[in-house]
Amino acid sequence: MEDAEIVLMFSLLAIPVAIWLQLWVKDRREKRRNTLGEEEFESTSRAFVSIVIEGTAIIGGLIMIIMATSGVGKYILNFYL
Repeated sequence: MEDAEIVLMFSLLAIPVAIWLQLWVKDRREKRRNTLGEEEFESTSRAFVSIVIEGTAIIGGLIMIIMATSGVGKYILNFYL
């Protein structure tokens, strides 16, 4: 396999992982909402840890989507040029 094909494979595998991360964070936030729509935490430390972990997951997922999209684009450009 060539380098471009390997990059394409990893890019296509990264997209579902990144989407799963976004949906996982959304589901966690929805489970914490009360009847008024506000998020509730058991303690301040849990709130801090949740915010850090979810923020890292969101940013990591966005970075993965950007890199995967560029990998697919690079493969398409190399294939047609």
